[in-house]
Amino acid sequence: MKTLKVLLIGAHGRTGCLIARRLHDEAITFRALLRKSAHKSEFAAMGAEIVLGDLNHDFSHAFDDITHVIYAAGSAEAEGIHEQRAIDRDAVMRTADYAKRRRVQQLVVVSALSAFYPERSGFALRHYSRMKREADEYVAHRGVPYAILRPGPLSDEPAHGAIALADEHTANQPEVSRADVARIAVKCVTRGIHDRVIAFVGGETPIDAVFDALCIQPVRTFHHAAPTSR
Repeated sequence: MKTLKVLLIGAHGRTGCLIARRLHDEAITFRALLRKSAHKSEFAAMGAEIVLGDLNHDFSHAFDDITHVIYAAGSAEAEGIHEQRAIDRDAVMRTADYAKRRRVQQLVVVSALSAFYPERSGFALRHYSRMKREADEYVAHRGVPYAILRPGPLSDEPAHGAIALADEHTANQPEVSRADVARIAVKCVTRGIHDRVIAFVGGETPIDAVFDALCIQPVRTFHHAAPTSR
């Protein structure tokens, strides 16, 4: 495997922490972008390089010498539409811009299944889902090799090691473990998955089998229209 250096954005979130552990377990060099220095020690213990930055401002300095980026940041449920716009859309767009400028080899974005159909989401999730969708569209058309992950409802249960692929018509949406999302995010990096949207929920297909199939399928064009502006 070529030398990798992954920038993990949103490292201190619930999914981000699990991605950090997975990167550590697979001996992948990574840099954790943190907002507060108080969280440095837990990531330093995993061997991560630490960089401080605020997603609401310029954080391009975090991209120095980076080959791959995983964006796992997300707004909390109670933070409201301003935070959703800032974290679930605008910061993702800036990440894509920085990644393009630095010619990173891949950008992996943890999005949400509801990004397929914001207008069908419940009122509480509608704006959040729209921000996710707009961010996904921007990433897909920015010219950076990408993998957009759209997991269904998340749980904090232990990893199951298996999922079911989904799409915008998936009605049955079993929860998927954040630990499995973390495994998929890292596997996108190690398997070189690019220019794909991978939607999934809880299921019984082993994750390795899913990736074996993805690696032999032709790359599909992102099916949403390109965004016109921010």
